[in-house]
Amino acid sequence: MHYEGKKGFTPVSPVKDEGRTLNIIQLSELVDRLTLQSKAEMAGEKIVVDLKQLGFRKLLGAGSITRPVQVRIDECSEAAAKKLKEAGGELVNTVPPK
Repeated sequence: MHYEGKKGFTPVSPVKDEGRTLNIIQLSELVDRLTLQSKAEMAGEKIVVDLKQLGFRKLLGAGSITRPVQVRIDECSEAAAKKLKEAGGELVNTVPPK
């Protein structure tokens, strides 16, 4: 078989940069580290975490969380929003859940 032309292929549509995503279980683990590194603030009984500043774009609902966390992020799944609210946390400055 003989092939003429350039090597490789070009995708029909360009790959979008989806940004970084984070699951609830990963957030639960990350909160402990951020608190120790003074990158998360305490506001009353809630821990305030700005995930947009840390480079994350979307919060997903896999796993569980037990601590009340106030999260700032662009997008959040319905499952993640529900789990945060059940733990006593909240979402701030987000695009409505999809």
